[in-house]
Amino acid sequence: MSFLSLGPRSLRRLAPQARCFLSASQAQAPRGIFSPLRRFASQKVAVIQDQQIPKDEAVSALSGKGFDVAWSLAEPSDAWAIVTVTTPVTEEVLNKHPKCKLVAVSFTGFNHVDLEACKKRGISVVNVPAYSTDSVAELSVGLALAVYREIPAGERTLRDGGWVHSAGGMEIRDKVVGIVGLGDIGLRTAELFKAFGPKEILGWSRRPKPAFDSLGKQVPIEELFEKADIVSLHVALNAETQGIINRSLMERLRPESVLINVARGGVCDQPALADLLSKKRFRAGLDVFATEPIPADDPILKVPADQAVMIPHVAYKTVEALRRRMEITATNIKLFADGQPRNVVLDAK
Repeated sequence: MSFLSLGPRSLRRLAPQARCFLSASQAQAPRGIFSPLRRFASQKVAVIQDQQIPKDEAVSALSGKGFDVAWSLAEPSDAWAIVTVTTPVTEEVLNKHPKCKLVAVSFTGFNHVDLEACKKRGISVVNVPAYSTDSVAELSVGLALAVYREIPAGERTLRDGGWVHSAGGMEIRDKVVGIVGLGDIGLRTAELFKAFGPKEILGWSRRPKPAFDSLGKQVPIEELFEKADIVSLHVALNAETQGIINRSLMERLRPESVLINVARGGVCDQPALADLLSKKRFRAGLDVFATEPIPADDPILKVPADQAVMIPHVAYKTVEALRRRMEITATNIKLFADGQPRNVVLDAK
C-alpha cells in the first residue's frame, strides 16, 4: 500500500496543515527507503538529529522523493505527524510542534516517547511491532555459530599471520536450545535452530504459548537455564522484565553454555553478566547492552574476547528490515488519517 492515497474524509482531517515531521537518530537509510512517502511529495519534512546522520545521503533520499527538507535540531514545526526512529520525543519536543496529532514510531520499542505528555495533548502514538523478525532471529543463530565455532578467534589467528587455530568449536546438532520469550522473534528463532537438529528446544514465556508446542517444550525459566546449552533471549523490556535474567539464573549455566542476547540489554543484570563472563562461567553473544553506546569504563568491555562476541545493536539493521519498517510506518500514518488506526500504543481519543 502506498502512502497517503487520501480520500475526501482524510483531506478534511488534514487540510490545510498536512505536514509530516521526520525525526531520525541512527539511520543510514538504504537508498529508496522513503519511497512510501511519495504522496507527501509537496510537503515539508524536518529532520532532527541527536546523533551524526550523513546529511548528504539523507537530503538526497528525501529531496529525491520531492520533499522540502529542513535540517535542524530545534526549528519549530507545524507538522501534523511526527515520525521518529529512536530520537526521544519529549515534552520539550512536543511543545515545538503544537499541531501534532500523531507520533509514528518507526521502531518496535517506544520507551523513548513521553506517553503522558502525548496523552495530555491528545496525541496518539503508533509503532512498528514486527518489521525485523527474520533479521533478529537470523542474527541470534549467527551469534550462536560465531561463539560455538570460535569464528572471531579464527579470524584473529589468520590476521596475525597464523593458520592453525587451537580449536574448531562445537556443533549445534544434538545440543539443547532454550528460547526465552516466545513472541514472533522467539518463535522464528526456534524454527531456525530446529533446522540444525538440536536434541531438544525448550521455551519459556510469562504466559503459555500454544504456537511453540510444535517446536519444543515449555518449561520454567530455571529449568531452561539449567538444561540448555544455548539460551537465546527474546523478551521485550518493560517493568516486568527489567533485570529478569539475574545472577541466580545465569549461575545455572555451565562453562560450555552460551547466552545470546538480541532482545534488550536491560533484561540482563549486566554487572553480574560481566562478572560471570570474566570468571569464565559461560560464554555469550551480545548485540544489546544496558547503556548504549557502552560507556568506556563499563566492565562488560573488559570481558575477554574468547568469552563473548559483542556487536553494537545491529540485529534489526538489514536493508530489507529498514525498508519494511518505513513502509509499515507510512501505512500506519495513512490508516490513522483514514480513521482506521492500527499498531496503536496510545489512543488519545
